[in-house]
Amino acid sequence: MKLKILSTILFISFIFNANAFDIREANNLKKISKASYQINNTNLVDSQNAKNLLLEIINLNKASIQKGNELIKKNKNRKRPKYKGAEDIYSDYAPSVVFIGNEHNGSIRGTGSGFVVYKNGLKIITNWHVVDNAENIHIWLKPKEMVDANYLIYKVDSYKGNLIKINKTKDLAMVEVVGLPLKVTPVTFGKFNKIRPGQNSFAIGHPNELLWTFTSGMVSQVRPNFNWNYKGSKHKANVIQTTATINPGNSGGPLFNKNKELIGVNTFTSEGQNLNFAIAVDDVVKFLNEKAKPIKKKKSKYIQKKDKGNTWITKKKKKSSSNETIDLKDALEADLDENGTIDAWLIDKNKNGVYEIAYGDQNEDGVLDIAAMDENEDGNFELIFFDKDGNGNPEKAEIDQNEDGKTDVIAYDYNEDGKWDKYEKV
Repeated sequence: MKLKILSTILFISFIFNANAFDIREANNLKKISKASYQINNTNLVDSQNAKNLLLEIINLNKASIQKGNELIKKNKNRKRPKYKGAEDIYSDYAPSVVFIGNEHNGSIRGTGSGFVVYKNGLKIITNWHVVDNAENIHIWLKPKEMVDANYLIYKVDSYKGNLIKINKTKDLAMVEVVGLPLKVTPVTFGKFNKIRPGQNSFAIGHPNELLWTFTSGMVSQVRPNFNWNYKGSKHKANVIQTTATINPGNSGGPLFNKNKELIGVNTFTSEGQNLNFAIAVDDVVKFLNEKAKPIKKKKSKYIQKKDKGNTWITKKKKKSSSNETIDLKDALEADLDENGTIDAWLIDKNKNGVYEIAYGDQNEDGVLDIAAMDENEDGNFELIFFDKDGNGNPEKAEIDQNEDGKTDVIAYDYNEDGKWDKYEKV
């Protein structure tokens, strides 16, 4: 078992979250070229390919507009479909609800809910208190098959969230995530002035980490300029009181009306039966349109120490660790997912046609995020390293013991302290 090498190359930084990207296929590539630019320019593509791609997008857009106009004309005199039931709300918008992990001191210290909106691209809205003081924000989308929270956290790769805006008074936060699938449907906003007591309300979230729970109730009251406290912080916003059941973990999730429109963000409960509250949709819309202010974030000593450690490359600039500098000027470049963007760099030190090392930029954001090693140069990568949060300390490694092209053992370093906490046979 070749686990000894793990301790000698912990400086490598990697992430794994794309579907079509398979680093093991690097040795099977036919179309490769000599690297013609520095590592950080990974989003550059051949100029002719870029022009062709642009033309395809323009033509597709024109065709979509034309087809849309035809459908509008045909459906102009048709009646709108009637409301079918609560199950439509869940089936349409459960995939738009995300599970959020608040990482602190190397572990998930709290979880909550969030949902996808459109504001200059896809963004995620949640409560401020869900992501408060997070060193890293992990985002998970709804899996095809239902799993429990522990499985999602430790077995499923998360998206990395970047906190870009907060309103502490209203207890709201906006998180940006690179690479969210375009098929995720952003929520549709309802009208605050149309919310009335007695109307149906529906909540989706993760109470007590029971993933994607759906509850229903009714609007009990609309309460403008409502004040509440949360662990020493004071808040004020327009809120909706609802009987839709809300528990810890629902925070940040959406509250819908029967027309599948967002009417609030589930935020807190009060002592008593069915006293649940959501920040009203009008405050959410105002928050979306607010100008982002600089977010002051004090890093813990743990993170400060890691920042000074062995992260060796970041976007826009090249860094080197205390052990080694990564230089890809002589590497061969490749497009593993064949989308027109260079996403892999292959190194053949002894020029024998076999790549001993392959580096990859899976989400094509300009940062190397995966690496594979073929120690005995038999054409099979027996070691692959991953790092979800990109902090330079891999938390996962895949090992192919019998070198048959399949992973036999997965090693986990949950707190990323350089010591592998668990080995799991596949």
